[in-house]
Amino acid sequence: MRPVPRMPLAEEAIRGSAVVEEYDRYASVYMQPEYRYFIKKVLRRGFSNGRVLDIGTGSGGLAFELLKKTGNRGQVIGLDLSSDMLKKAQIKATRSGLAGCLSLVQSSADGLPFADESFDLVISYASLHHWRQPETVINEITRVLKKNGRVIIRDNRRVAGQPGWDLFLRLIGCLMSRKRYLNWRKVILASYTLSEVKTILKNTHLKNYRVGTDYVKFDLCIEAVKD
Repeated sequence: MRPVPRMPLAEEAIRGSAVVEEYDRYASVYMQPEYRYFIKKVLRRGFSNGRVLDIGTGSGGLAFELLKKTGNRGQVIGLDLSSDMLKKAQIKATRSGLAGCLSLVQSSADGLPFADESFDLVISYASLHHWRQPETVINEITRVLKKNGRVIIRDNRRVAGQPGWDLFLRLIGCLMSRKRYLNWRKVILASYTLSEVKTILKNTHLKNYRVGTDYVKFDLCIEAVKD
């Protein structure tokens, strides 16, 4: 059975202090295991030090996990379209003593304000489904990535509409409030299938990429090393 048609989110950015606080509480419980999984993947690929761009950094969870696991080596730049998210990330960075290792930049990902070949690693988690122009963002990532630099993008996979996965979503939803579950389901419906991601990548400058399922096959993952 085919997944239901994609339903893009109404807004690209998450805005409003109350919404950001709710997101951060949710992320600290439900997304923290995925942050750890993601950074373990990064470290297994051989990364230990360098300049890193985290696209869609949100309240900073993935960036903080990377800094902690690498002993605060290197420089991480967290980019997000939402000023409210970046304010929260700055507060958390200051409280945790990581403010000196993390720079925060407000910008859209389809026009990265960085020089060509300026990053050793570009990472992004749960942001792809927000991008209005994913091909443009992928081209921008390719532009700012150094030669032999690595990109790893992970996001939800649109599995809604398939009986087994619908049951899985409902079971996970039992652990959430109804409001949180409905918001999460909107995110799933805004996400891409593997075939859609492959079509997107074919229309970009990124080469030698791999696309597959990830994290109990619920997520999708894009990986590439720039020639």
